[in-house]
Amino acid sequence: MTSEIKNPLNMVPDPFNVVGFILPPTFCTTERRAWFRRTNEILAFLYVTTLSFNEATKRYEVLIPKLPFKENTPIKISLHGGNSATMPAKRIVKLTTEGIDVITRQVFVMMYGSLETYLFQLFERSYPQIGRTNNFLDISLEILMGKKWDGKFCKMKEVFGIDYQCAKLETHFHDFEMNFSGKFYKKPLSFLDELVQIRHKIVHASSILEGDKLIVIDIQVFNPYYTFCSLLTDYIDDLFAKRFGYQREKVNPAEA
Repeated sequence: MTSEIKNPLNMVPDPFNVVGFILPPTFCTTERRAWFRRTNEILAFLYVTTLSFNEATKRYEVLIPKLPFKENTPIKISLHGGNSATMPAKRIVKLTTEGIDVITRQVFVMMYGSLETYLFQLFERSYPQIGRTNNFLDISLEILMGKKWDGKFCKMKEVFGIDYQCAKLETHFHDFEMNFSGKFYKKPLSFLDELVQIRHKIVHASSILEGDKLIVIDIQVFNPYYTFCSLLTDYIDDLFAKRFGYQREKVNPAEA
């Protein structure tokens, strides 16, 4: 959000955090509700894993000075089922600290994938409404692949007859600050196109941004990323609900 006064998502105080805010109840098709549930699980994985890595780092930083060979002491890590790995203690600390960057990159991809899954499910529900009964995957890929986001929306409009208008989409994001790693965007579609490029680099270029530099995703971006996708799915949900008469029930995002 751009200021304390502007609140485009009508966020409400977090009952578990006196200084925090959460998304309010919002209207959802079954597909959008599934998106909230799936994305909540992804973010929970991110936060629990990050906490576990931090706690492991603290534990080994205290333990290593007491080991017989200090940081070079072999440590065996065993899992249920008999799987195990042995490595120097210093390697564990390195993995737990650098591992957070690995996790944030992969969670970034997972969240974008969750958005695509929402669209695929919404499309699949809607094809019979326009007389299509097969080749759902091929048609969906044609809509979503190989074009910028304005092209994706235009293709949705062509295939499903939804009332997509770029100006209305931008109005839907009025007062919502779109900022990724210090770079600000005025248009939601430009922001989406940037997210696509980052996702491509993580997936197809082994997370390399340029040269030998790895992409680093600040964990602080995920809450804004989540709220951006909440606004976007609300806009899309409303278009399809109006076009096909889908019911949207009021849902608490945290309990979806």
